[in-house]
Amino acid sequence: MTEQRPEVQHVVLFSFAPPLSPEEEADMAARIRSWPAEIGGFTTLRFGTDLTGARTQGYSYLLYTQFPDQDALARYQDHPIHRAFAEWVVRRQGRVLAFDYLLDATTVVVG
Repeated sequence: MTEQRPEVQHVVLFSFAPPLSPEEEADMAARIRSWPAEIGGFTTLRFGTDLTGARTQGYSYLLYTQFPDQDALARYQDHPIHRAFAEWVVRRQGRVLAFDYLLDATTVVVG
């Protein structure tokens, strides 16, 4: 019997100054929505904007992803489409706050 490795959660917050135009917002969302088909390897992929704008310290967008393991996360991060997206963010003066952690008995409170 092989030991199952825990999934990995990758959460990213984005802030842009100046703010994205409506066209840039649509482009960002379209790029991310293409990832399951173009990159693959996700067990969960969500993308959204903050509802209140009051507590985010300027971060307006959240990317929430889960991967079956750390190897899948690494493949995603190294993928040319992901790297092109990162460059797209940089060209728009985006700030990124990313956090990765294992989903295991020590981190999952409710399932």
